Amino acid sequence: MPPPLLTSAFENLINNGSFPNNSLFVQGGTAVDRNLLPPYSEQTSLEMDREVVKGLTLSLGYMFVAGHHLVRPIDLNVGPPIGTETGTGKAIYAFAIRDPNIPAPPGGSPGTNGIFYFTDSSGNSAYHGMTFQVIEKASKYFQLNANYTLSKTLDDGTFVTFVSTPQSNAQRNLERAYSNQDARHRFIANFVADAPQEWKLLRNFELSSIVTLQSGRPFTMFVGFDANNDGNPVTDRVGASARNTYRGDMLETVDMRVSRAIHLHEKRQLNLSIDAFNLLNRANVDEVFSVYGAPDFIGPAPQHFGDNTIAANPSFGSPRTVFNPRQLQFAAKFTF
Repeated sequence: MPPPLLTSAFENLINNGSFPNNSLFVQGGTAVDRNLLPPYSEQTSLEMDREVVKGLTLSLGYMFVAGHHLVRPIDLNVGPPIGTETGTGKAIYAFAIRDPNIPAPPGGSPGTNGIFYFTDSSGNSAYHGMTFQVIEKASKYFQLNANYTLSKTLDDGTFVTFVSTPQSNAQRNLERAYSNQDARHRFIANFVADAPQEWKLLRNFELSSIVTLQSGRPFTMFVGFDANNDGNPVTDRVGASARNTYRGDMLETVDMRVSRAIHLHEKRQLNLSIDAFNLLNRANVDEVFSVYGAPDFIGPAPQHFGDNTIAANPSFGSPRTVFNPRQLQFAAKFTF
């Protein structure tokens, strides 16, 4: 039986007999377009540097990169849609067409269609990025480099996985959206500070650090089952949401190093260092569980990581993978 959370539009199609129930989902096969075109890219960039005062340099740049003829998947074993869902306009299908002349696939029943995974070269992507950089050399003891990037990355489903196949073959043009690699804001700053030789207690000490801040990457909110009955249970998206409309967690990390050079002899030197990665021990979430568990939003549509949203799947929005916690590294290097 279909999931109980289907809308009335789906229920009507089922009740009047034009929406057959699915059997077991099976893999029908895979193939690659014999006329697959070689991918290529085009790139343009512009940068301006200006030394404002001695030791202080400002840079402003723009970069555009486009990828063409990228591989992307589609399920060819889907017939024309039999209708659309009320309110969202999503195409719905009659997947489980019984035909005794169709042999049983592995794990399936006779007469049941399977997923036929086909890869072509119709994918495209585009990147727009603007950068602002500050380089400061205050003296021979201090250097600072800070870089901010404002960017946008778009594609139309160029990951060769089942979850990247179109939600609707008849609406493949709707796949163009923010890429899973889209990091809208990214800030990186690093500095190196050396103690002056006149400071006897701190002589030969060096302090350096890297600070990284990045906005969350987008994820697609999936239903978790075959709501549109096209035979693929992993591509259906919640409500009228498009690909990658849910933003994950921000990345915030501080790395720091303290080192000292000890001169033992004219040709012998001992370098001691302590490195701290993710010094503040922030739990930086990389991937989130994005299966919502229902074909339509129960309440307000979630926007980003940390939303207190009610979902049919209690795991929705929770961390799936995280970056490393705080790590300390001690090192000693002897040169002679």
